[in-house]
Amino acid sequence: MKPLDGIRVVDMSTMLAGPMTGRILAEWGADVIKVETMNGDAWRKQAGTTMSPCTKDANPNFDMQNLNKRFVALNMRTPEGHEAILKLIAQADVLVTNYRVQALEGMGLSYEQLKDKFPRLIHASVLGYGSEGPDKDRPGYDYTAFFSRSGLMADLSPAGAGPLVPIGGVGDHSVAVALAGGIAAALFRRERTGLGDKVDVSLLQSATFIGCTGVLNGFNGRKLPRDRYDCGHAGSNTYQGSDGEWFYLAVIDYRRFPEFCEVIGMPEIATDPRFCTADVYYKNKAELTRIFDAKFAEHPVSYWHELLEKHDLPHEILRHFKDVPNDPQVLENHYIYHYEYSDGTKTIFSNGPVHFGSIDPNTIPCKISGPIGRDTAEVLEELGYTKEQIQSMYDNQQIR
Repeated sequence: MKPLDGIRVVDMSTMLAGPMTGRILAEWGADVIKVETMNGDAWRKQAGTTMSPCTKDANPNFDMQNLNKRFVALNMRTPEGHEAILKLIAQADVLVTNYRVQALEGMGLSYEQLKDKFPRLIHASVLGYGSEGPDKDRPGYDYTAFFSRSGLMADLSPAGAGPLVPIGGVGDHSVAVALAGGIAAALFRRERTGLGDKVDVSLLQSATFIGCTGVLNGFNGRKLPRDRYDCGHAGSNTYQGSDGEWFYLAVIDYRRFPEFCEVIGMPEIATDPRFCTADVYYKNKAELTRIFDAKFAEHPVSYWHELLEKHDLPHEILRHFKDVPNDPQVLENHYIYHYEYSDGTKTIFSNGPVHFGSIDPNTIPCKISGPIGRDTAEVLEELGYTKEQIQSMYDNQQIR
């Protein structure tokens, strides 16, 4: 039995954060029904953002957020479509949405409008800037509310390099992980009280949490952005090998500093008056970083990796995104798997961010999205609609 077997989720969300929340819940065993408009989620047409192919049968960019769901398309502007969404919600445990509050109110689907009618429902929302404050009604996106507003875009890039150029989805997927956890906690509370709850996570909230050490640095007056020579200390910094690749050195414990100096062939550094105590070592970090720069430039990164690995000195090679799909550690742990569509299109998908003993990650299904409204008739039949009623709704463009 999977942790969320028997839980039904209505995923009425678009783009990335809400849909990825639904995908995580589906991986945990929930029956997730994605409700789209008649034109479908706009993310279906954004394949270019990841340079992914998009064919009649294959849409990996969209499927990444939407695996293992059922798909219903409703015209909620019609009485029949609106009635259908309410019937779906009536049988659901969770409603996931990223519509702004005023839009939900216009549809009669806000938390306040549903909580008395469906007291066991978990109403889960993705927000941009939060539910309060002067910006609560502004549209929020990964690059704006998450990266720009929080300081991540301005202060994570090296000093003088200009703003960070992030990859899409980092903020959205951070929200999805948090919201999925919040939903699970709300379901646990419901087991004890019989009552649903309101759960929301905003992009700004998630960024403020994830970047909290940076926010603390800023609060305490640290100058940001910074360069490599304004590091915490030279033992925790990036270094470039003679081949142009980089690695991160993480000799955090000063007590291992003399051992480290011996291993790299510079034992004299550990007794140098500029670095021989923790106080001067931290004070002279820029000078020591330059010394290490010259040393590590003598050999390729592979040489330093082998040497440091032999002595169990913490470090990691700076890999590239292109390396991850074939990383043996990633593959052995089922963090990513390779998939081929019926038309021969090949892609990779990441598995969810949590492993359970009750779920073999090697057997997690990979049910792709297919066309808009693929499961509309099936789901409506489960709600009690007759085949004649369903056909009439198709004919009158109330469903797709």
